[in-house]
Amino acid sequence: MASSATRLPPAGLDLSTPAGLAKALAIGASECLKAAHDLDAGFSDLTGEYIVTFHAIELGLKAFLISKGVTEKQLRKRPFGHDLVHLYEEAKTRGMLLNIPNTDDLISWINEWHCDEVKIRYDFKQARTLPICNALFPLAEAIIALTGKIPNPPIKPTAAE
Repeated sequence: MASSATRLPPAGLDLSTPAGLAKALAIGASECLKAAHDLDAGFSDLTGEYIVTFHAIELGLKAFLISKGVTEKQLRKRPFGHDLVHLYEEAKTRGMLLNIPNTDDLISWINEWHCDEVKIRYDFKQARTLPICNALFPLAEAIIALTGKIPNPPIKPTAAE
């Protein structure tokens, strides 16, 4: 029998609120980006690194949008889903400002491989021309940081305190 692990929701967050859910998604985005950094340190620019980097960007954009009033239900449907361009365009209309050069071009470029059919995960027949993966890290970090500014909810004191 295989070993197992229990994955718990982030402690101290009320996931029934937009702020709590946004923060949880931002934490998930940070975890994906951490995995991408770890992969980059060993064998950079392999498929797995791109998958988790693109997913970090998607989760970061969704965290931001949820913090601005977009619902999970809306984000699951078109025009959003995995579409980074639509997610980013909506985020900009809701106040997202990034100081990352060529953000629009980068998001458009990677969206071809992340959006419809999530080709980065399944299409190995075509040659892929993508930016160096770690060049996307500052973009992902900037997006995640914007949602990270949501105030943390108070942590309930433990019995020992």
